[in-house]
Amino acid sequence: MALEGRLDTDTASDFDKELEFLLGTAVKILVFDMAKLDFVSSAGLSSLFRVQKQMKARGGKTLMVHLQPQVKKVFDIVKTVDLETVFRNLQELDEYLDAIQNKSSDEA
Repeated sequence: MALEGRLDTDTASDFDKELEFLLGTAVKILVFDMAKLDFVSSAGLSSLFRVQKQMKARGGKTLMVHLQPQVKKVFDIVKTVDLETVFRNLQELDEYLDAIQNKSSDEA
């Protein structure tokens, strides 16, 4: 899911509605591309934290890629989002996903 603009009090409810739909599916890995997300407020952080918690409860993962420096700084300060699920670029994300798949096939 690509995010852009602002994730704040004005936009978080629309974001939550989109997430409701996605969480109603069998999706196990949800990736947020934040290359065009310029701003996140406490309302946006709450939405992201909530989806991360819901995905974890169902055995899934929420991953984030391409955080803008100002958004990453907020994540670093607030510490509500698991930073181990944040990747600088698609190459890092792909390496992580490859490792998950290789681990699953080794266990089978």
